[in-house]
Amino acid sequence: MKLSHLCVLGVSALMFWACASRYSSPILIERGEGRKEYEREYFAVKESMGIDKRLKDVFKQGYIEEGMTNDMVNLLWGPPDHEKTNDKTSIWEYYTREGKLITRLIWKHPDQARLKGYENEWILEKIEGDRYGGSPAPTSKHSSNY
Repeated sequence: MKLSHLCVLGVSALMFWACASRYSSPILIERGEGRKEYEREYFAVKESMGIDKRLKDVFKQGYIEEGMTNDMVNLLWGPPDHEKTNDKTSIWEYYTREGKLITRLIWKHPDQARLKGYENEWILEKIEGDRYGGSPAPTSKHSSNY
């Protein structure tokens, strides 16, 4: 096999491993686009009408909390590793590469939609497991570890 073929295979394998490790990171903020502060800021300004200011502040710090929408959590942590949904609830689960549960999120539909057109939106009702998704706990309500 030629040296150039080996180089191409080696670089391809390295790129695949780098991409795959991001999506299986035990630190959940590294899996989503929310690891970029400007993405969180954009969402908080442009996409979060009707959401409580306190939740926006927590979101901008890179953390999740009960009351957030599925779009907010998906931006921060990326899609779940496993999802179960029925008419009343949805459960998202995030796992380590070894199959150990990091965090389980339980969702419900709100009693009243925050805005017209958001009637089928899921709201985070309960966090089980590591509520910080492998990240260190926030040091103050105005700081971010990211």
